[in-house]
Amino acid sequence: MNLSKPKAAPTAPPAAAGIDVAQPQHGVTPALAASLALHFFLMVAIGFALVRRSKGTGGPPDREIGIAVVQRMPDRDRYTDAAELQTEPTPDASTDASSSSSAAPPADFAPPIDMAGVLKQLTEDARPVTGTGLAGESNVDGDDLAGDNGQGRPQNLTKKKASLFGVSGFGSRFVYVMDRSDSMNGHGGRPLKAAKSELLRSLGTLSELQQFQIVFYNDKPTAFQSGGSVQLIQGQSNLVDAAKTYVRSMRAFGGTEHGVALKMALRMRPDVIFFLTDARIPRLSSSQLREIRQRAVESGTTIHAIEFGTEPSRPTDSFLIDLAGQNGGQYQYVDVRKL
Repeated sequence: MNLSKPKAAPTAPPAAAGIDVAQPQHGVTPALAASLALHFFLMVAIGFALVRRSKGTGGPPDREIGIAVVQRMPDRDRYTDAAELQTEPTPDASTDASSSSSAAPPADFAPPIDMAGVLKQLTEDARPVTGTGLAGESNVDGDDLAGDNGQGRPQNLTKKKASLFGVSGFGSRFVYVMDRSDSMNGHGGRPLKAAKSELLRSLGTLSELQQFQIVFYNDKPTAFQSGGSVQLIQGQSNLVDAAKTYVRSMRAFGGTEHGVALKMALRMRPDVIFFLTDARIPRLSSSQLREIRQRAVESGTTIHAIEFGTEPSRPTDSFLIDLAGQNGGQYQYVDVRKL
């Protein structure tokens, strides 16, 4: 009897027992490398997307910005996109000045002189024009409308009353601003004749311790003077007589410009201005009245207004009422049909 043990069966592979046994690796296959690279790039892309979305405040998206070039001009600032300057073609000789001005100036560029503003200032600040040669009329080129008489203002001037058509002013320095436009020739010339007659009477009441000046105006002012620049004149008898001759020689013609005549008178800094006109039109605007008011305050001047008209009673809408009221003066209305 063969009692020898039978041979043991071969041991089952470890896999049968549920145990994974690592197989020897011989390297990464190309497919696995491509998969790893693809997943890596996907993860990087997702990360960038999350970071990009997390920035900002959650408000509307930012607006586009750019660079602009600013040119300082006398009346405004001009802005030009820098990109347009780079692509803008070079203008030829036929291009006008407005096109070439769009280029940016250098850093040390000084704005050009405002010639329009200078000319406007020159026309607003009136200078007397060349007169007829009577009673010392002459052209004045400078702004030398001083308040003295060319020899120093006397210290012993006497304040005294002067009047014109029933309007009285008190002071030592008087300027008469008289309209001599063509409308003063109406009604048989009575307006101009009456104005001259009343002015002659008023001049006769002045003393040598007072000063005066006469400005006749139409579309330009013309001042009486005894020589030299336009200024207040001492009320000596010989100078008053010369002024009377000047008044008698005056003729009426042309249009009407009130503002320049009043400004000329105010630059002499008188105590009182007597302003006479028959022209309600053109009116002085609100801005012109404010400017006159400011100058009158600075010079301490009272402005009285006398208006010639053809209505039986004084108007209610005349700018002369405002002119007198705003400058501490009186308003007087005269019906020229009763002159």
